[in-house]
Amino acid sequence: MNLLTSQDLLEQQLKSITERKDIRPKPVELSKATGVEYNATLKKLVREIKNDVNQLLPLLRQLSPEYQTDSVMVTNDTYVTQITSALRRLIDKWNSPEFRGIATSIASQFVRTANNVNGERFSKSMKGFGIDIFGDDTSLQDYIDASIFDNTRLITSIPEQYLTQVESIVMTNVRAGGRPSSIAKLLQKQFDVTENRAKMIARDQTAKVNGDLNKKRQTASGFEYFEWIDSGDERVRDRHEDISDKITQYGKGIYRWDNPPLSAQGVPIIPGQDFQCRCTARPVSQREVNENIKAGRTRKGVKR
Repeated sequence: MNLLTSQDLLEQQLKSITERKDIRPKPVELSKATGVEYNATLKKLVREIKNDVNQLLPLLRQLSPEYQTDSVMVTNDTYVTQITSALRRLIDKWNSPEFRGIATSIASQFVRTANNVNGERFSKSMKGFGIDIFGDDTSLQDYIDASIFDNTRLITSIPEQYLTQVESIVMTNVRAGGRPSSIAKLLQKQFDVTENRAKMIARDQTAKVNGDLNKKRQTASGFEYFEWIDSGDERVRDRHEDISDKITQYGKGIYRWDNPPLSAQGVPIIPGQDFQCRCTARPVSQREVNENIKAGRTRKGVKR
């Protein structure tokens, strides 16, 4: 007796519902809670770095008589050694193996949570469509590992870029004889920039991971096509709205996973892949494509 694999069972289930009408699986939308949690974690991280940066200010106030005088009349530069040493300790702390371990833990928590939520929602959507989804986390492990690696890289880049700018602000203004209060204002502006970047990373990665997982789960379940669905508000890119509205040889807004539409820059993209894209992909069966062709809801020769 031959045992059926989970893929064989999926194919049988897809085949068994090809004649059923008005059944369409729903798209798996972004997990807002996952994105909010990731953003909160990165925001907390940035504030912890800022607290360390703020510890430079008492030293700058203490040494300001020396460097303000030195900016007019060269005397000595012992203050430079003290300030650069303080900056180096700060940079080393946020570039240590210990911090990289923390970054990996944050990235792992985010990616695994996003995967779990996506898997649960996809399974629920497929059950409504008549398909029972079996555990497939093993097949996704390579992607999960790669995504954790990529997010770890992004997290470690936050203090790296932040502190590079802090060092430049402090040393440039110290050598120019800048007042500590003026330096503090510049450091606050840099904090705002960094906090905003962390927010964009969380938002972008939440959409990107969800989009990639949708593709992998849909194609693994036998869906060769998807419908591009935009978020339907004023923030939607013109190009993404065009993609969603375009009639292809498969139907309105429907494309093949192996031949997706092009971005405004001419690069193949899937929902969620463009920077901070909030679009989603609805699985489309061959039956639905055939019905569109039969009903004249397609445009022959237009693939994307």
